[in-house]
Amino acid sequence: MNTPDLPKITRRRKPFASWPALVVGAVAALLVFELTPPPGPGLDPDSAAYLGAAEALARGHGLRVPIAEWRATDSASTLSHFPPGYSSAIALPTALGMKSVQAARLINAVAAFIDIALVVWLVGRIAVTVAGVAAAAALLVMPALVEVHLSVLSEPLYLACTTCALASMLRLAESKGKRDRLLWSCAGGIAAAAAVLVRYVGISVVAAVAVWVIAQPGMRAERLRRGVYALSPTLLLLGGWMMYVHLTSGVGAIRTLGAYPGILETLRTAASTFVAWLVPLESDDVLPGRPVIALVLLAAMVWIVRRGARSAAALARLPATSTSEQLALIVAASMLAVSYVLVLVAARLLADPGIPFDERLLSPLFLLVTIIIAVAASVAWRDSRRTLRVLSAVVFLSWWLASYRATSDEVSYTLENGHDLTEIQWRTSPLLAWARANAPRRPLYSNWPSAVYLQLGRASHELPEQDDAATLHEFVDTLRARNGIVVAFDWQSPDQIGVEALRKAIGLHLIARFADGSVFAANP
Repeated sequence: MNTPDLPKITRRRKPFASWPALVVGAVAALLVFELTPPPGPGLDPDSAAYLGAAEALARGHGLRVPIAEWRATDSASTLSHFPPGYSSAIALPTALGMKSVQAARLINAVAAFIDIALVVWLVGRIAVTVAGVAAAAALLVMPALVEVHLSVLSEPLYLACTTCALASMLRLAESKGKRDRLLWSCAGGIAAAAAVLVRYVGISVVAAVAVWVIAQPGMRAERLRRGVYALSPTLLLLGGWMMYVHLTSGVGAIRTLGAYPGILETLRTAASTFVAWLVPLESDDVLPGRPVIALVLLAAMVWIVRRGARSAAALARLPATSTSEQLALIVAASMLAVSYVLVLVAARLLADPGIPFDERLLSPLFLLVTIIIAVAASVAWRDSRRTLRVLSAVVFLSWWLASYRATSDEVSYTLENGHDLTEIQWRTSPLLAWARANAPRRPLYSNWPSAVYLQLGRASHELPEQDDAATLHEFVDTLRARNGIVVAFDWQSPDQIGVEALRKAIGLHLIARFADGSVFAANP
């Protein structure tokens, strides 16, 4: 038998880091359970919509929120302000018998497993396993990431969808056959569609995935086919959802587009959030020159990413290397990050002036930047001097310890006092206790209807947003006709009138006054 006169070439493949990914992901999931015992997880005002819609869906009533506008006859309304993905995920274990709050806790734990495991797997298989574990270690103590996992919020599931989209983008870049590329284009499109169904800002994932799949090598027809595969899930699912909302709640039920001022204040909030991320401190700590330190660290990060990207690009030009996986991951994560920022700024300018660029909203950006830095640093590490390596390790360890202290402080407070609407002042509210005992069947109206639902389990109406005489007169007439009760908290709502406005309303009388609010009813 003749043997071809060709040299033997042994391909050295980096380990996939599967076991470390599974282990670290499991640790992340267990931490979510460990840090959210009853009365946890924390409940944000948005949690009322998520949990209420999940419970209604599990009972077969559709995606209905237990909060309605004060003019509405029904105290529940169609979910529209938020997309249906998170509530639908919570509804699955709820339909199997779990309480909705504990179902949300389970979904958050599963999401934490997915995104942390994928980070370790992606970075570990493309760079080194140590870099993947280091990236996960950074995420596990990062205050922004920990905070969103302590409460019933959609961010954990959105992060999982984003990392799934990133993984699909990388697998597409590695694939050689047309069929495999189409399959991974479809997988990325499904992950992107899931992201936008969890949070509307997920349209940024859709845009990044679409650009990525079209930009991959191939004939024009093949590229367009991949683009269709990537965009079809979003066009089908999001289009169907928006049509459903418009038919059931009106054309303007999701967002009202316009030009909203005040972007400079929002950007200042973003700057403060970045400083807190780069130089984390406990709530009562003060560090002189904190912004300057943050600026130096930011410059160092940019330098590391540039150096790592250049080294990865140089590897891609070597004859023995067909592609640079490190560079592909850096570029793909950067596309997702830039797309997220652009959509976020556009949403703030055109859709919602109340969008704050706080830790919760910027957490996906921090996740992507952490992946980018981990890959770039692992590439740059090989060509760096020992002094620079030691300095980098010291800086990372210092940041990790500072983040751990800040996160531990937040977690300790949450475990002791609860978070947001699970804090003790809401759990022991005299106003809510009165409503529970004295108005079990009367329609409720409140400036904090989310607290009414989360603490009493009852649907309620919002109060008016305006306190002019005509609106108050109409509100009092509505209250009288329905025999309703107003549960008004002293804590001012950002959207609705409060106790002082109700006091001047003609036709309302005070039934009871408590340390945290007042009860009103319409005169007969």
